Amino acid sequence: MLKHNNVSRILLIFILTGCSVFSKADAPTRVHDIYINGQDSITPLELYAVVGEEIRWHNRLSVPIHLGLLGVKPIVDARCDKGFKTWFGAIKDMVTIPAGDYVSVCFLQARTVRYNVWTNITDPFHSMSPTAIIHLDEAA
Repeated sequence: MLKHNNVSRILLIFILTGCSVFSKADAPTRVHDIYINGQDSITPLELYAVVGEEIRWHNRLSVPIHLGLLGVKPIVDARCDKGFKTWFGAIKDMVTIPAGDYVSVCFLQARTVRYNVWTNITDPFHSMSPTAIIHLDEAA
């Protein structure tokens, strides 16, 4: 009887450990970095990612810039954000990226996300970048 209980405990520990080690939720999130070096310098301008992967926009300028997601209603299905959430937990579609810093978000729905960057918000027409695109596909 004692031998059976020990085997059961070992089997239970093995199952619990295996589930936690191989859990998809615990897997590290892939990060895609987008570098903004100026109004006309966004690298890459077109990005392909998978739902759930982290997208980071890095401001390499010495002044704050503004990032605007185009045609995206308040994003409910997002996580791992830095700089996108409001006090009430909603995701903003326009964010400021401080000089030398970054913002990030993980989109949880397949979609195409278009965005622009403004280097001088007081002159939005002349300081707007070309429209950049992120293609988000379902995980395989």
